Amino acid sequence: MSIPKQVSHSPLADGMLFGEAPRYRDGILYVSDMTGRTIYTIDESGTKKVLKEVPNQPNGMCFAADGSLIYSSMFDAKVYRRDPTGKESLYADLSNVMTGYCGDMVIDTAGRVYLDDVGARVLHGEKPRPGRLLMIETDGSVSVAEEQLMFPNALCITPDGRTLFCAETYGQGLLKWDIGPNGELSNRQLHWAPATISPTGEVGSTPHGLIGIDGGCMDGEGGMWLSMLGLEKFVRVDQKGNVTHEIHVKGHATACTLGEKMERLYSW
Repeated sequence: MSIPKQVSHSPLADGMLFGEAPRYRDGILYVSDMTGRTIYTIDESGTKKVLKEVPNQPNGMCFAADGSLIYSSMFDAKVYRRDPTGKESLYADLSNVMTGYCGDMVIDTAGRVYLDDVGARVLHGEKPRPGRLLMIETDGSVSVAEEQLMFPNALCITPDGRTLFCAETYGQGLLKWDIGPNGELSNRQLHWAPATISPTGEVGSTPHGLIGIDGGCMDGEGGMWLSMLGLEKFVRVDQKGNVTHEIHVKGHATACTLGEKMERLYSW
C-alpha cells in the first residue's frame, strides 16, 4: 500500500459557526453557516459577504444549469431557489416526507436533485435512526430514492452521470448506486470503508464512536475527496479505493468542494 501524498493548506476566511456544503461557481465560494443561519459568499481574496439569512438553518446547496442556487432549510424541510437576479422562490416542500433534516444535496444533468434525509431530528432531542435519499424532480415533486442509510452525507455524481455516491456518516462508509434513465437508483454497493483509511494505523472517532465521513466532492478523474471527522483530515480516494492524498487539519473535517479548474480544494 502506497503512502498518501500530504497536501498543504492555508486559511481563506473565518468567522463562521459551523460551515457546511461549500459550493464553487464562477470564482465565488458559497458556504452554508448552518448554526449561524446564514449563507455566505467568499471570493478568492477571502472577502466574505452575507448572501442570505436562513432562519431555519441552511445546509445542502447545489447550482441549477441556469446558475440558480438551490439551497435547503433544515428545520422546516423546505428547499428554495435563488435565481441569478436574486429572486427567491420555493423549490420543493418536503415537510410531508422528511423524517429528519435536509442534509447534503447534488443535482444531475437533467435537473433532478438528490437530497439527504438524515432520519431523525437529533437537534430536537430525537434518537438517531436510519435516514433516506430523496429525489426532487424539476416540477418540485418528491420521491424516496433509497432507504436504510445511517446518516447519509457527501452526495456526488460521476461526470458521466451514471453513478451516485453517498457516505454514511454513522454507517458502513462510502456507498454507490447505478442511476437509471429516470433517476432511479439500483445496485447498491459498498465502495470504500473508513476502516481501511490509515496505512500508519491511526485511530479516530466521532461522537458515536466511528471514524465517520461527513462532506465530500468528486474530481474530474473520479477521485472522491472526503471529510474524515474523527481523523481530522481530508482524504482523496480513487476509484479502486486507494487513499492517494491527505490534508491534515486541527479540528473536525466537515465539508469540502473543488474549484472549477480543480486547482484548489475548499474545506471546513
